[in-house]
Amino acid sequence: MAGHISAGQDSLSAAAREINEEVCVMLGYRTEIKDFRYMYSFRKEQIFKEDFIERQYYDFFILRTTGVDDKTLYFQEEEVQAVKFVDLPEIERMIAKKEIVDRPEVYQILFKYLFRF
Repeated sequence: MAGHISAGQDSLSAAAREINEEVCVMLGYRTEIKDFRYMYSFRKEQIFKEDFIERQYYDFFILRTTGVDDKTLYFQEEEVQAVKFVDLPEIERMIAKKEIVDRPEVYQILFKYLFRF
């Protein structure tokens, strides 16, 4: 899931807003800023043409929660292409086969975080 920051908004508030807009977790509460943990930030610059350079900043957060499964999770089909619950070996397979967005910087930090537990 991805989103853009609105004017005057910080990235953590934008993350909470985006998850509440695009993914509805039916646990009886809304996702709050306190539920997120900061993971990583990086900047990516991509030159499309001489006069068109895209510069984006990426801030990544993780939301750790319990009680979420395919019966409690609903999403906006216009905003979210698919939701899939997978274990770590499956994520590694999906990365290797390029079935998910190519963000090696993020996956490295994510695995380091997840393997702590």
